[in-house]
Amino acid sequence: MATKLDVNYLCPDCRSYLRVWNNIIFSVKSCTEDKKGLLLLNPDLGNYEFISHYTLDFEEMECLDFFCPVCGSNLTAADVNTNLARIIMIDENQKQYDLYFSRLRGEHSTFKVSEDDIVEKYGKDSSSYVDYFMSKLKKGKDEK
Repeated sequence: MATKLDVNYLCPDCRSYLRVWNNIIFSVKSCTEDKKGLLLLNPDLGNYEFISHYTLDFEEMECLDFFCPVCGSNLTAADVNTNLARIIMIDENQKQYDLYFSRLRGEHSTFKVSEDDIVEKYGKDSSSYVDYFMSKLKKGKDEK
């Protein structure tokens, strides 16, 4: 029987595991100010709760740069939209997905994407990015 701990999250560059128990761990930095630290996100898709040091008081809609805490790679998904970050999700059946989420504090938008389709979308703000994914996926199919 699969448990929630059977789902893993990896850095797309070094493929290090980002999940420790019930948190996905990132190094973050404000795009505009010198605020930086560790941010722990809830691994349940659609749950936008997070844990950080109390001094990391990011403003609503403030842009954050997400980095792999192991290799330091910037996780911005510039090929899709610079407001999104990307990591890899491997589900309990060992199927791999790209997981995109908003870099803007308080913007609730997450996409689980297979190589050729949006599998699931989460968050009240996800409609803002659907067109980006659809055009990217259509372009990828046209190139095949």
